[in-house]
Amino acid sequence: MSLYITNNKKWQIGILLIPGYNMAEMAHIVEPLKVANHALGRTVYDWQLFSLRGGALRSSCSMEMDTLPLSDNLALDRLDAMVVFAGRVENIYELPLKGFTPPLTRLANNGTFLGGVGTGSFYLYRAGLLDNCRWTIDHHHLGGIRQQGATPNHATFNVNNNRFTCQGGSTSLDMILHIIHLHHGKSLAITVAEEMNCGVLRTPKEHRLDNKISPYGWPNSLQQVASLMENNIDEPLSLSEISGYAGLGKRQIQRLFKVYIGISPSIYYLEKRLNHAHKLLFESELSVDAIAKHSGFSSLPSFYKCYKKRFGLPPLKARHQKALMWSA
Repeated sequence: MSLYITNNKKWQIGILLIPGYNMAEMAHIVEPLKVANHALGRTVYDWQLFSLRGGALRSSCSMEMDTLPLSDNLALDRLDAMVVFAGRVENIYELPLKGFTPPLTRLANNGTFLGGVGTGSFYLYRAGLLDNCRWTIDHHHLGGIRQQGATPNHATFNVNNNRFTCQGGSTSLDMILHIIHLHHGKSLAITVAEEMNCGVLRTPKEHRLDNKISPYGWPNSLQQVASLMENNIDEPLSLSEISGYAGLGKRQIQRLFKVYIGISPSIYYLEKRLNHAHKLLFESELSVDAIAKHSGFSSLPSFYKCYKKRFGLPPLKARHQKALMWSA
C-alpha cells in the first residue's frame, strides 16, 4: 500500500494517546480528517483512540477520552495508520516508554503507516522504527536529542518510508493537510485548509518561525544572541558585532544555531525582521517604505524580494488582499 492512494480508499487511523497528551495537537489531526469527509460527502477517514491499557485517559488540560487498549490485536490489525501523541515534557527521557514497543513493532510488521506528533515521535525512535527515514520531533528537544546521537532533522514535518512525523503544535495541521493532498489532491487540501482557517498549504521545509522556535531549552549563550538580534531589528548587527557583544566566536554562534534551531544565524535574523515587517504591514498605517526601514532594509527592492519569497505576495498586494478580506 502506498501513501499515494486512490480516492476510493477508506483509511482506518489509530490515535495512540500517552498520558498528558496535547489535546490541541490531536484536534489538528482529527478535525481536518472530519472536514475532508464532509467535503467529499463520504467517509474516507475513520479513527479510533488507543492507549496502553485502555479506558479513560486524561490530557494535559485535564480532559478525558475513552480509549481501546493496545492489547486489542484485532483492532490494531485493522489499522492503516497509527499516530502517537504525547505531552510537553522538560526531559524527554522521562516519558513512560514501557509496554509500547511490542504493539508498535507489530504494527510496523503489518505494514501500518506510523506517525508521531511532537514528543510522540520519541516512541517510534526508541522502538527503532525510524531507521532509514527522515524524521523530526518536538522542536524543544531537537538540540538535546541530537547531542545524544539521534538524527532528527529540522523540517517542520516529514512524510516518507511509511512514516510521518512533525514538530508538534501547528505543524501537525500542516502535516495532515499535506497527507490529505497526497491522498485526494490539492483542491481538497485547500478546501480543508480554508475551513480550518489555515489558508496556506506548507511544505516540510517552510518554517513557522514564530511557532517553531522558542528559547525553551536553549543555552544562555544562544538566548543572548537571539535577544541581541530581536532588540536590533531596525538597524541589524553584523555577525562580527554580535560576536563581540556576546563574547562568542562567529563559528561558535553558527554551530549553536545549527544544533538548536537548524538554520543559520543570518536566516534566523532575516526571518525575525520579515515577521516584524509583516506585523507592521497589517497592524499599522506606515508606508511600505517606512516599514522596510523599520525592519532593517536599506533597499526597497531587496525588501520586496525577501518579503515575497517569505510570504508569497509583495507587501502592497498582501496588505490590499487583507483589507479586502476584512471588508467582505
